[in-house]
Amino acid sequence: MEEIKDSLNIALEIINTLLQNKEIKKSENTELYQQYVGNDEVESLCDMIAEKMGFNIYRLDNTLNLCVMIENKVFGYSNEDLKKKIKILNKNEDIYLMYFIILTIITCFYRESGLNSPRSYLGLDELIETINIKFQSLVKEDIEKISEENEYNFRDVKKVWERLPDAREDINSGKNDKISFVKLVLNFMQEENLIFFDEERRIISITTRFKSIVYFYFEYSKENKNRLLEYVYELGGNENATY
Repeated sequence: MEEIKDSLNIALEIINTLLQNKEIKKSENTELYQQYVGNDEVESLCDMIAEKMGFNIYRLDNTLNLCVMIENKVFGYSNEDLKKKIKILNKNEDIYLMYFIILTIITCFYRESGLNSPRSYLGLDELIETINIKFQSLVKEDIEKISEENEYNFRDVKKVWERLPDAREDINSGKNDKISFVKLVLNFMQEENLIFFDEERRIISITTRFKSIVYFYFEYSKENKNRLLEYVYELGGNENATY
């Protein structure tokens, strides 16, 4: 009985640490990491508690990552939460554009053939160009049909992107242009410990947490690799990416 109590206390400490930091690195918190990896009872308790709270715990690159399940309404973000957090998101279409940009980032970092060997970094200019190419490709498609097939309103999302003015970063970037919108998305992703965004060098790299989510959601669990991500790949723009 005492052993179970000790294991439960350790599991709760791991969950609490993950809730605060979203990750536990072996290099920074060796004891808790080893308790999860080396103690089957602690691991089972952690996974059970996390699942009841609407989370998954993923282990990759000597790091434990806490990821919110899609249906989690307490710790996940609703559309209204996102509008409050990211001021440029005024309508649901703006949020869907943000999701499209995130999906595009996935296609830039990973080959379509495999989601386990990402490239090292992505330039901001390349990301903007890739988004433009993908939206240009939609002109050739039956947008209404594609939107229905993928349950995603490409027409309105495309209009939001096209309404945003182009901007040359080295001259005068406004508050509501394409670059500014993408930067706000990148800053949000950085706050969520999904990417590192070096604004001065205009370079994006992905974190272990991002890799864990992509690998376990889209690659390890094959049934989750949804049609929408596949279609964003099909829109092109990633042909010249260096992996």
